[in-house]
Amino acid sequence: MGWAETQLQDVLYVDGYRVRVRYRNALEAVVDLSDLLEHPFYASLKDPSLFSKVKVDEEVRVLVWPDDIDLAPEILFERALKAVASRQS
Repeated sequence: MGWAETQLQDVLYVDGYRVRVRYRNALEAVVDLSDLLEHPFYASLKDPSLFSKVKVDEEVRVLVWPDDIDLAPEILFERALKAVASRQS
């Protein structure tokens, strides 16, 4: 699977620290990101009102939040794959 097929298309805030992501290859999953908030880089996202402002950067197609916070696309894609696999088990 190439980069184009795994390009992030859309994100929707679900609740708590969960987001629904959709990729160009039609992969769609709800991903829990709560464990990331223990890392100092993501600590400000513990504020639910800030976390809920998640969006897809239109240029580089990664998750971003205010204050220049982003998430590496490979981490998000791996989590999405795991979420789909656990849903199918």
